[in-house]
Amino acid sequence: MKELNNELNSPLNLNEINTNSDSYSQEIINANPQIRGSQEKIVHLTRGYKVWIKICTIFGISSACFVLFLCLAIKYADKYPFLFAFVGLSALGIFSCFVMVSCGSNGFIIVNPNEAVVYQYYGKYLGTLKDNGYFYGFPLAKTTRVSLRSNQYNGNRLKVNERDGNPVELGIIVVWRIGDTAKAVFDVIGYNDFIQTQSEAAIRYIGCKYPYEPIVPGEVSLRGGQEIINKELREELERRVKISGIIIEDARVTEISYGREIAVTMLQKQASNSAVIAKDAIVKGASNAVMDSLKEFESKGYKFTNEQKTRFVTTLMRTICMSSDVSKIMGK
Repeated sequence: MKELNNELNSPLNLNEINTNSDSYSQEIINANPQIRGSQEKIVHLTRGYKVWIKICTIFGISSACFVLFLCLAIKYADKYPFLFAFVGLSALGIFSCFVMVSCGSNGFIIVNPNEAVVYQYYGKYLGTLKDNGYFYGFPLAKTTRVSLRSNQYNGNRLKVNERDGNPVELGIIVVWRIGDTAKAVFDVIGYNDFIQTQSEAAIRYIGCKYPYEPIVPGEVSLRGGQEIINKELREELERRVKISGIIIEDARVTEISYGREIAVTMLQKQASNSAVIAKDAIVKGASNAVMDSLKEFESKGYKFTNEQKTRFVTTLMRTICMSSDVSKIMGK
């Protein structure tokens, strides 16, 4: 009982729990190879024209032998009756050619450039044909054509709450292609819909991770850190679609803007910040210009009292900063 209480009161070691969980998961995967996903198997089939040459050769030889042995059997039927057996064999060869052409015609297939054909035979994966051209093989198998060309997904503008909770709208473009045909066909249902869904999930994850504008100088933001954002978006998307055999060639955020409900307010905020920065620059420039002017007057022998200096600085600052007309600065 005392040992049981000590175990219940002892603190949990999360690292040990995670390690045990990962080890248990790995044991399950090793015990069930199907969990690891399908593996692409490349097959190479016979060229179609070679099969046609063989069929035509057999048909021609069988036809010639049939005519020859038929004539000989008719002429020498009493003397050589076994010639009718050769006639039957020749006819069997001709019949075999017709059967191959009629029943095995489904085995002929044309594979275009940047295209693959996945073969299945009664639910069993036979392999993938990636060679281009005219081939013959597996006449009773089910074929699935998969395009290996690069595809482009232009995502719709998605509304996401950025790190600080402000709604922003993000647009995304993803360039992808099929790398593993077995995973694309057997491990996911509709790889086109799969890449679209995972692209939206990835951009939502990235959008919630960073602020729209940097609050701390040097901070990565959605507006300022485009290269970092695009790189992380691609890595996140590659991790998500790895199970489907899809290769991500490029992923970029194309549009970034505030949500419509706060766009006007945020634009006013940006305009106010810009106005403050501009005013600050104007005031600093005006103060430097006024002090330089005052020093220049004094270097030329002009004498100012404290009151005159105050009036000089005030009037000149007003003139520069507020664009007012120049008034009389110094009294007589």
